[in-house]
Amino acid sequence: MEPETPFISRRELINSALATAAVSSALSSRPLHAKGSAPSPAAGWPFLSMRDYIAALDKAGLVVRIPRVNQDEYEAAALFYRMRDEHGMRGAPTLIFDEVRIDGKWIKGPLLVNESGHLDAECMAFGLAPVSEWPLTRAPYNSYRRARDHVEKMLAENGGDYPLIAPTEVSAARAHCKEVILRGDDIDLTRFAFIKCNPADAGRYINTSIVFTRDPTYGVNIGTYRCHLRGPREIALNSEPGQTGYRQLMAARDRGETTARVSIALTCDPYVWMVAGSKMAYSSKGFADELAIAGGLAGRSLEVVRSETNDFMVPAHAEMIIEGEVPLDDLRPEGPYGEMVGYQGKRKEKVFWMRVTAVTHRRTPWLMNNFTGAQAGSLMAASHARSFLRLKQAQPTVVDYFDDTRAVGLTCVSIRKDKPGRGMEVAQHVAKANYFSKIVVVVDADVDVTNQEQVLAAMGARWQPFGSTEVYESQPALPLDPSTEKMGRGSKIALDATRKWPAENGPAVFPEMNRALLEKGAPEAFARVDRQWGELVRNWREK
Repeated sequence: MEPETPFISRRELINSALATAAVSSALSSRPLHAKGSAPSPAAGWPFLSMRDYIAALDKAGLVVRIPRVNQDEYEAAALFYRMRDEHGMRGAPTLIFDEVRIDGKWIKGPLLVNESGHLDAECMAFGLAPVSEWPLTRAPYNSYRRARDHVEKMLAENGGDYPLIAPTEVSAARAHCKEVILRGDDIDLTRFAFIKCNPADAGRYINTSIVFTRDPTYGVNIGTYRCHLRGPREIALNSEPGQTGYRQLMAARDRGETTARVSIALTCDPYVWMVAGSKMAYSSKGFADELAIAGGLAGRSLEVVRSETNDFMVPAHAEMIIEGEVPLDDLRPEGPYGEMVGYQGKRKEKVFWMRVTAVTHRRTPWLMNNFTGAQAGSLMAASHARSFLRLKQAQPTVVDYFDDTRAVGLTCVSIRKDKPGRGMEVAQHVAKANYFSKIVVVVDADVDVTNQEQVLAAMGARWQPFGSTEVYESQPALPLDPSTEKMGRGSKIALDATRKWPAENGPAVFPEMNRALLEKGAPEAFARVDRQWGELVRNWREK
């Protein structure tokens, strides 16, 4: 056991973190870049490892480092919630905790939180300059759009599919994840900085795991599933029904197999991480190699290495690889756990689990934690790009599209309306085509689909519930939705919140917005205010 150190109160910790953020210019005090004069692309792109990616974020002022945090008192969780309260889900910095107090012991990290949360990271992952422009009062969604446009172009040039670059096998001597190799009784996963995120959770979780499973027909799948850390060499493996990993394990059991080999990669480069948490593997030609998709997104071949106790080829520069076997005829209880929709999930009585056979890792592994339901998951522009491209091909009037991770299940689409009924037509198309879309709102092209205030304003002033709403009683739905009666099935609603035309029982003339009239009638007013009082507007709390 390591020696005790002075306890840091929650208030002291949060004050220290916010002060550090201000000093490092990671948050709202970052210098304002004029439109079109964004910072240079991230050095080191494409990133070989998560460490390289974090170094680029740090150089850009998007990282706050906390020396010690007491998670026995849930300080890390409370601190991140406070960061989100202040800066939003997509404007908060990456947090690095160097040491974490867990079950009375100070455990060395570092532990990474919110590694992909700030929207500038969407650009930086692809070697693009972030878009920093007025206003800075909310997260920079134009950085997200620039990254999405970049990937959409890649898709368009590749027939609508993600480009593939096959991975390259390297020797164990060249693989960072093989610096330390543990087997048998030498394995003790409890000594690493895996935390219990919430007092109501079942325990400590490895909740950013990239799980490798195999099927003789469909090949290897990688998916992000939470893993309850039950002991030194036992973890639960919660792949939800309907997820590919779950189907592959169930298929193996149906074939009469008694065990399945599994490898789990932790803290990989951002390209593997974004692919593992999405549905990118489905292509026009069938299932694609997800590691080859990661290589295509990075623009270079991903280096992989063979696992110690099975034949999975895993990312060579991951921070940790956990290998094991899953008893297919022995399912055990798991949960409860705080889910991505922001509500506590149920205890599950029958969940697969894994007996750990080997652990390999870097000498001082960097581990990631996701405060599920509070922080964003992996980078989203790449996975959204294909949905956006296909939607525009099916519905040419579509201007913009956004699956809003701040409110899971909400999808907003803007269109350039060309005829009566077009808004509802697009809304119905998205509701039927998008598995995650529970509430679909279609707005006019002048509404920013990433701006919840503008979307709500359009619903309040342009949407008429009668005649502009379609409710679907039973559709495939997100299994984690706490409001559904039957897991995986739920109702949906499609809303047309575009300006109503006379043929849609709207007014003869729909009035213009006050701000639009100001911009039209006094086109220089905002520029004059920015020049004279921009500093006051940005930093009024300090005046």
